[in-house]
Amino acid sequence: MCKLFDIWTPQIKTYCNNHNLSFEKAQSMSQCWGKNDVILQYYDKNRSYENRGLIDDIPMPIVLKITKTKNGLMFEQTEHTQKYLAVN
Repeated sequence: MCKLFDIWTPQIKTYCNNHNLSFEKAQSMSQCWGKNDVILQYYDKNRSYENRGLIDDIPMPIVLKITKTKNGLMFEQTEHTQKYLAVN
């Protein structure tokens, strides 16, 4: 798991609670990160990739972008946020 996600957990949890999103789902998502950002992506564990791994022309959907700015964390939802992170 990404160390930034761990460090930012309180803010991410607050954001999820304030926007009716599941922190538990966010916590279990695939993560990629840079120096000042974390991107949560949806990986379909039930999908068959026919032993080819991830396919370049079928990227994992980006669900939530989190970026550190001089004013704090900035959260950016995508068209996939509600589908994969909404509280049921």
